[in-house]
Amino acid sequence: MSTPPYQTKNYSLLAIPTAYALAFPPYLYQFVRSMTASSYTTTNIIPRTNLDVLKSKIPDSTWQSLVRARGAHLNAFEGFPLFAGAMLAGNYAGVPVTDLNWAAAEYVGARVVYTALYMTVRSEAMSYLRTGVYAWGVAVPCWVLWKAHLKVRDQGSEVGSSKGL
Repeated sequence: MSTPPYQTKNYSLLAIPTAYALAFPPYLYQFVRSMTASSYTTTNIIPRTNLDVLKSKIPDSTWQSLVRARGAHLNAFEGFPLFAGAMLAGNYAGVPVTDLNWAAAEYVGARVVYTALYMTVRSEAMSYLRTGVYAWGVAVPCWVLWKAHLKVRDQGSEVGSSKGL
């Protein structure tokens, strides 16, 4: 019986640009929606001020959806360095490919779910579900970093003992 490809091929490094790319759908949504809501009067000169300028010019529900989209966009970038670092450390340390692939898939899945919740949740109670998914997304790269630490620690103790240290 052959080993399934997800167990033999390392997809964890490809997950890094995938995770980075997940930041852009919320931004594109925000950009297109703000342009249409403002009759194409938003500016690309200082784009980070557009939502502040639009607040008094568009319906509050539209403005809130734009703010949520911007938050999802920025949050993806905020979490990205931890994930990228974990994938690089995991590969460097020799964490098993199956562990790295599962972690990469879980992180990307958590980011998709988190972004969907971030952009759609409108109640305080449901916002805690979003927070739980966020914690899941943070726990995954932390777990990979822990696994990398254990591998490096164990490799270090093997090297030290073989030299009589």
